[in-house]
Amino acid sequence: MNQLFTWAWQIWREAGLWCAALIFLWPLRRRENFRLRLILGLAGGFLLHLAVGLLPIASGSGLWLYFLVSFLLANGFFALCADISRRAVVYCAVWTMVLYHLSCSLGLSLVRALEWCPPAGNLCAALAVAVLMAASALTLARWMPVKGTYQVGPRQLSLSLILLLLILLLVQLSSTLWYGEDLPALWLFPLLIEFYCGTLLYLQHELFKKSYIRQELDTLNQLWMQQKAQYALARKNIMLINRKCHELKHQIRAMRAMVGDEKVVYLKELEKSVRIYDAIAKTGNEVLDTVLTEKSLYCEANHIQAHCIADGSLLDFMDPVDLYTLFANALDNAIEHVQTIQDPDKRIIDVLVYAENKLLAIQVSNPVARDIRFGADGLPLSTKASADGCHGFGLKSIRHAVEKYSGFLTVKVEDGCFHLRILLPMHSA
Repeated sequence: MNQLFTWAWQIWREAGLWCAALIFLWPLRRRENFRLRLILGLAGGFLLHLAVGLLPIASGSGLWLYFLVSFLLANGFFALCADISRRAVVYCAVWTMVLYHLSCSLGLSLVRALEWCPPAGNLCAALAVAVLMAASALTLARWMPVKGTYQVGPRQLSLSLILLLLILLLVQLSSTLWYGEDLPALWLFPLLIEFYCGTLLYLQHELFKKSYIRQELDTLNQLWMQQKAQYALARKNIMLINRKCHELKHQIRAMRAMVGDEKVVYLKELEKSVRIYDAIAKTGNEVLDTVLTEKSLYCEANHIQAHCIADGSLLDFMDPVDLYTLFANALDNAIEHVQTIQDPDKRIIDVLVYAENKLLAIQVSNPVARDIRFGADGLPLSTKASADGCHGFGLKSIRHAVEKYSGFLTVKVEDGCFHLRILLPMHSA
């Protein structure tokens, strides 16, 4: 009978550990073949932890080794199933251990408090643990991640590990007092301290999370100011180039009448070189014309075909800097994609601006030569590192500008083409 109770208790403990792991795994970005990874992770982790739990190290002085094995298995589970950083993996394992041991301490305390009626104690313990797990799944696990992952720095990770060690120390203290002749206060006090440490861990997370969000907003504001200065410079340069080219065309016409026929061919070549500025689309919006001119010059030099069909008058309600940010980043993103294509005939970028069902539609499309992975926020994951930490903010800047006008941004890859589509309400005009 005692052996059966030991097995039943151990299986219940195992279920609690992996239930806690699932709670914190579910809102995270998932790796490819997630279902297979999940099954392998749960089955392998459950059996390994169950085998370790039945060894003598799971009690007494060997309890810390058992804690270490549990923590390592939780790390392996998150690394196998979640597409997150190494620090985030460790951080998720910390929260799994915290929730698991809090639930165990809560359940054991209720059983002990109602030991005069074991059925009632077991039922209350099971209900309390179920409520704690469900509340954690609906609140903590959903609120804490940012876009399917955790942005964890060294300080935050170090503090979370210290709190986890304190909780595990209290767990060991509680397990020692469990078998002794002690007052209720002696085994309730560690439980209250454990919940206090868990609360501190959550408050610490929220402080670091707000700091991260504030840093991201500061970066976006800094980029907005850079885009403002870049737009002013680009507008000035384009106006200067257009004026000089206009003067040059008149000078070429005058020179034709002054030179012989044998030199006309050279003037035609020069006129052809200047004619590129006449081919730039006149959309009816000065900002869009500036962006298209600026990017068209780069595309011409890199053998990229840029096509634009746009009613620029539909964009007049937008702030010039927001408009420049939107199109400049969208075109930069498209240029980055098509430059990896070897065949020059396939380096094509299409820009559309039109009205659709009382909505302003903006679409930038281009072929892609590689697979693109998307994050939990629906935006492509960056494949390059940046020394200033600003890489990957191009699409975030676009989304920030779109949300400013109560619009919607969608990006997708379909039939080998990347499509960036924006819808803005026309009543903003």
